[in-house]
Amino acid sequence: MAVGAYEDRLVLYALKSMDEMRQEVQESGQMNARRFMPIRKEKHTEVDGVILKMEFLHPPGGDDHYVILLLIVAKEQKTCLVRFEWDCRSAFESLEVKPAQVLPLAEQLPLLLIPLTYGSSFALVCEHEIVVYKGILTGNAVGQKCLLDYAESSQEPRRSNKLPVWKQWARPMRRSDGTYPTTDHIYLCRRDGLVRFIDIREDANPMVSCNHKAAALQANIGKAFATLDLGDESNDLLVAAGETGDGGMWYGLSVRQPLDLVGTIRNWTPLRDITSTCTTRPPKDVTQPTTSVSESTKRLFACSGVGPESGAVTEIRVGTEAVKLGPDVDLGELAQEGIVDMWPLPVRSNTGVYLMVAYPTNTELILLPSSSNEEPRALSEYEGLDLDVRSIAAGSTADGFLIQVTETSINAIAQERGIPPCSSKIDCIVITKACFLTIPARTTVLLFVIRQEDGFYLHHGHFGLREGRIAFEVLGEPVPLQSEVSSVAMQWIDGQIVAFVGTLAGTVQTYIDHSGSNFVPDYVYQFEGQMPVCDSLATTTFVKTSDESSDGHLLVCGLRDGTVQSLFFNHDRSRYPALCFCEELQIGTTSVKVVLDATRESRVVLVWLTDPDSPGFQQHLSPSAASAMVPRQIRVNGTPTSITYIRDLERIMVIYEMAAAQQRDRSQRLVGQSAVAFIRPDEEVIEPNSQNLDEANVLGSPEKYPGETILGAMDWYPTDGDKIYHMIVVHTRMERQPGRDVGGRLLLFTAKANEVGEVKLTLKRSIEKESPVWSVVAFGNSSLIYGCGDVLVIQALDMGPRRFAFPIRVGLRSATSQLSVRGTDIHVSTMSSGHHIFRIERGHLEPKFAGASARTGTRHLCMPESLVITSDLECRVAGLWQPPHPRLDRTAPTVFEAVLPRPITRLCQMEKPVWQKKSQAIIGSCEDGTIYQLAILTEEQWRLLAFIQNMVMREPRICPYAGPPVHERPLEPSSTKKENMHINGDILLRFIERGGESLLAEMLHEIPNADSERRYTDYASAEDRNQRFRELVRAVFPESTADNWGTVLGWMRSLLQSAL
Repeated sequence: MAVGAYEDRLVLYALKSMDEMRQEVQESGQMNARRFMPIRKEKHTEVDGVILKMEFLHPPGGDDHYVILLLIVAKEQKTCLVRFEWDCRSAFESLEVKPAQVLPLAEQLPLLLIPLTYGSSFALVCEHEIVVYKGILTGNAVGQKCLLDYAESSQEPRRSNKLPVWKQWARPMRRSDGTYPTTDHIYLCRRDGLVRFIDIREDANPMVSCNHKAAALQANIGKAFATLDLGDESNDLLVAAGETGDGGMWYGLSVRQPLDLVGTIRNWTPLRDITSTCTTRPPKDVTQPTTSVSESTKRLFACSGVGPESGAVTEIRVGTEAVKLGPDVDLGELAQEGIVDMWPLPVRSNTGVYLMVAYPTNTELILLPSSSNEEPRALSEYEGLDLDVRSIAAGSTADGFLIQVTETSINAIAQERGIPPCSSKIDCIVITKACFLTIPARTTVLLFVIRQEDGFYLHHGHFGLREGRIAFEVLGEPVPLQSEVSSVAMQWIDGQIVAFVGTLAGTVQTYIDHSGSNFVPDYVYQFEGQMPVCDSLATTTFVKTSDESSDGHLLVCGLRDGTVQSLFFNHDRSRYPALCFCEELQIGTTSVKVVLDATRESRVVLVWLTDPDSPGFQQHLSPSAASAMVPRQIRVNGTPTSITYIRDLERIMVIYEMAAAQQRDRSQRLVGQSAVAFIRPDEEVIEPNSQNLDEANVLGSPEKYPGETILGAMDWYPTDGDKIYHMIVVHTRMERQPGRDVGGRLLLFTAKANEVGEVKLTLKRSIEKESPVWSVVAFGNSSLIYGCGDVLVIQALDMGPRRFAFPIRVGLRSATSQLSVRGTDIHVSTMSSGHHIFRIERGHLEPKFAGASARTGTRHLCMPESLVITSDLECRVAGLWQPPHPRLDRTAPTVFEAVLPRPITRLCQMEKPVWQKKSQAIIGSCEDGTIYQLAILTEEQWRLLAFIQNMVMREPRICPYAGPPVHERPLEPSSTKKENMHINGDILLRFIERGGESLLAEMLHEIPNADSERRYTDYASAEDRNQRFRELVRAVFPESTADNWGTVLGWMRSLLQSAL
């Protein structure tokens, strides 16, 4: 292995063989990464110049121990080929440095170095040509040129007048035996996604025998480009991860036809700005709270991508992406009549799943095998089931019984032989709706609605085995209903069965079985809207947190008007009603069906349905299991730079840069131009499609303000005491000469949506400034605070004559990067001088507090209790506390600090989902697309988690690369260093996933050896360790039992759960 520095130094490593490393792992029992050493020997070598490229060349045929390392080194306006050769069997004792060979002027800055598989040859790829070199082992290498088709137009014509450069290469494996080929097949990929296929043959003249366009991948490609060997000698699979947008996988016969896109690799970088949208539903009755959890739903949107091909507004979401699995099942002519419903039923032997499909006049049972080698098949007959009529509902019990409910019967069969089926016929009665519930450690309950001549009635019963036969027993008396039923559901809550009944009257009625035999009416919830009928119901549970006495329950309702509403079931009836509105999501315009996943424990996770052909497809949610990032993208016609949610318009305002053609005399050139668009969060429509501020009479002509760039926008609600106005404030930067800032502007607009939904901006005031206006924020009733160059300015708007008063100014050490207001405090983050807090006193801006250190490129987020979260470009996140009485040096002390792998460039707060029952989460975004979730802990919570983290850091299974000496770190949390106040959530998440409660018990009770890395400097005995752990748990959970580790792990899971 060779590692080259930027210049002057090269390090060579001789690695152990795979057999030796495998033997070391087997002898140690498991791979201990802290002690694992794959390197046998190393050698440092000096290189005279800048190392541009470096590759190992293929050795001559039959000499696999011969190593050839080729470097391309630049020095004093010359580029040379430098070659190192040695025999790997003798490590570096036989290392030789061969004389350098100077490259021609046209090849001094090659883009790619490609080793070829025959004769130690190689190829250099330059901007317009590829040069194949051979004979390097016998003297100076001889090159043969082949022009690349540089006349091929760019795939991104609106970004630059120059052609993109070649970024990466890949070699498909076409060999069927072990002999060295005489032909190399090479894919060359350009930055804009253009791919060329090249054949290089040793015995041909010219050696480049094939050179043609293979594909246009429609992606910005960086270094992530490869081909995968599928065992097919003609078809190739290309994989490319986009550098500034989505990548993908392409497959096909590259020589004769274009490649087909078979998969997409999501990418939302670079991430420049984020905003959260909040959609609040007003309460139906102001005397009642709308919810006991949260009154709003917040979603996170970001600016991502570069250029018109990949620039987009991306909704950042975490959940499960629904993908198609298995073959299609042809249901035949029956499906043409329409499918009424379908239910998955487990197979007792775990060899697949049954799918019961209900048609308007009959039912079909299909077996879907788990093995991909078996085809799905329909079961025309199944003893005990009535497949000649339409099914109302189907389900299964914990004992493996399959249950079918039709309009006139309830059928149950056992999947084990020897148990006769059960069929309960109900004469002269029609069953309209039914659902199932398995009670913990008891039995399966069936809830069904029957229609009689005098109305509708609610019944319930349970299944069991009696004298070797399946039996169904009806419980209690029927409950009369006031309206026709549209949906039913049940949930086991606090030892009681709670039934939820949706009606055509637009209500959900709750019934509680207090005695275990009879339902009693409890509460009626009324929906609102044009079609408020609830067509489907699903109930789910979210885990309790440390301050709650019981689990929470959500009722998810699918309405006929295309919306999904979540209702929270309250335990405390003294303060809130039984059902409270939580949140609403618009899925479409037709009836929505929500289904509970009965195959696993009920918990809430988002499932997003995606369409590969439509990146902006609006997906919906339902309960499921695993979670990952599932972004949704809405394309814009340029590079988005700033994003703001306009509350009054309920739209996202995105500012982006686009390239426009400018005609001058007889030539045409591309110039940058700022544009703005409005996007509805739930739609793919951009309003308007490309609204240029110049076209909207906003910025004036490009000749008047050349080089003007919009830096950001803000919602502003000035008031004169009687009336509140709405304006949008835009701040800009003007540059007439490259590299020289000459000014900026504040632009004030009114925005109004017309009858078709398009937004029209009307310019009301343009204020020119002598320096760029970097940031702006509202203050008081009608004042603006903005950073103009390195000056902080506050200016009040007199609402009478609509004029701005004389500005108040204060100088700063550097330009502002972010402004915010909390009460009377003005928070200022700067580009190089840290965080400052100002107040207005006696008509002047007076500094009150400042961070103890000057940080570069800071951003901030104001929190309660006089706390401010700051981030900087040095990858640090710090908490600044504003004391009630200023210090003599007026500094805000740092109460905690975290050092992260990458810098956070934006901070915002998000409402957590209602099922997590937490108020807010702090979201930090990085330019490389990383999203951090931060949480503020109490001192007791920090001490408990720090104690667990200090134990986990000693465990190689969780932290294999923690670095010695881990055992010297004390278990007792210490606040002497501000960095110690940081709890690493990734470590705790790995701890929960790779052991959790069992690993915690192991660490608390073990007595490590004296030479073990898991030994302790404090609390060395298991008894002392357990005693201290119990004290820390009781401080956080006063009512918890001594060894209730499940409560601690449940709280940690809730704390680490994603808010997106």
